[in-house]
Amino acid sequence: MNDTNALRRQVALADLLLDRQRLLRALSLELRTPNSPGAHSALLVLHVGRGQNTARHKRHLSDADMLATVAFRIGSRIRRRDLIGRVADHQIAILLRDLGNRDAAVQIAKRFIRAGESPMPCGDGLLYPIISAGITHLPQVPVWPATLLKHTADVADLAIRESEARFLVSEAPQSDTNAIEPDADAGDETYWRSMIGQALSGAEFRLHYQPQIDMRTHRLTGLEALIRWQRDDELIMPGEFIPAAERCDVIGPIGDWTLQEACRQLDQWRHAGEEYPRVAVNLSAQQMRVSTLDTVRYALKHHRVDAEKLEIEITESSLISHLDEAATLMNELVAMGVRLSLDDFGTGYSSFVRLKRWPFGTVKIDYQFVAGVLMGGYDTELIRAIIAIARKLEIETVAEGVETSAQRDALASLGCHAWQGYHCTRPLPPGHIESFIRDWHGRM
Repeated sequence: MNDTNALRRQVALADLLLDRQRLLRALSLELRTPNSPGAHSALLVLHVGRGQNTARHKRHLSDADMLATVAFRIGSRIRRRDLIGRVADHQIAILLRDLGNRDAAVQIAKRFIRAGESPMPCGDGLLYPIISAGITHLPQVPVWPATLLKHTADVADLAIRESEARFLVSEAPQSDTNAIEPDADAGDETYWRSMIGQALSGAEFRLHYQPQIDMRTHRLTGLEALIRWQRDDELIMPGEFIPAAERCDVIGPIGDWTLQEACRQLDQWRHAGEEYPRVAVNLSAQQMRVSTLDTVRYALKHHRVDAEKLEIEITESSLISHLDEAATLMNELVAMGVRLSLDDFGTGYSSFVRLKRWPFGTVKIDYQFVAGVLMGGYDTELIRAIIAIARKLEIETVAEGVETSAQRDALASLGCHAWQGYHCTRPLPPGHIESFIRDWHGRM
């Protein structure tokens, strides 16, 4: 089986690349919503071209296959808050949200260029892609999303000719804001409040589950519940609607639904005679309130689920935004028997003191660092430090975004307890995840 075609199918299955319309919708929201203090957003467009081909028999690799392979490599390295979409036959775009400063976009672009230019199999040789990048800082003045996207794509094309480093940074162009914009309402708070309200009342949200696997025994240790939005025939990924829900103050009801649905699913599995490990549910910043305890208690009691079957994942950013209430909430959850996991550790707010101070049972190593674990640099040393500190504190470590057996083995050699990622499987809906688990255990 051709490796590139396999990757292309994975891209399609994971719905990795947004189409142009969905990308413009996400851009519209970002442009209409002010950043939090000290944060910054940027649009990055990568142009994918052909370089050297070392195959003796010049086997043709289609542009679509080449772009899909590069997109998969980049997609496995983006943060959860960012989005990746297709611009044209040779271009992909990444919306970088909540950057600490303007220079961060350049550093990310450099990493993406290096990752995308890794050689790919082509017949009996290798094909070397050539990547160029255009970076546009999102403006404080109005500009149409389509104008911004075209401008940044043009900058990416220009970079291949005019920049030795193959990237150029630009400011957003001025545009006529009196013009008619097809998706102008897609960023309005009223629009998103209405759409999310309809999704909740119309049962359009779904939970998919991704397994967590023990490094040593290879057995299933947990499942992470990840929300999806099934809107007609379109499966909308959380990166498209969660930022809108947070900014429109409707993330709380989504979080409550997620807790209830995860517990309902656990109860259904129990009634079916299936014994599954604990399920991890993400808690948003707006849920870092003492009142969330009542929601958790109700979900566990109503669905007759043991507290030890539930794990609550908390990001560092949500933790530090509500420290006082978060302390009470976390201590009470642990007293109930619920396990706590610190998510996205190492992505900007990290403090090893928090691992000692708060009652976490698990710390998750962000996939940004997992992507660089084989390179032996900063990412590897940070992972080594996280694992060492966690082990001393008797906290388990789970690596996110593991894409290859080489990454998994490197993490195991560093002492990581468990892993999850596409190397095992993409997140799967109920029914599919049940079949996967039975097959997985059957191979043990």
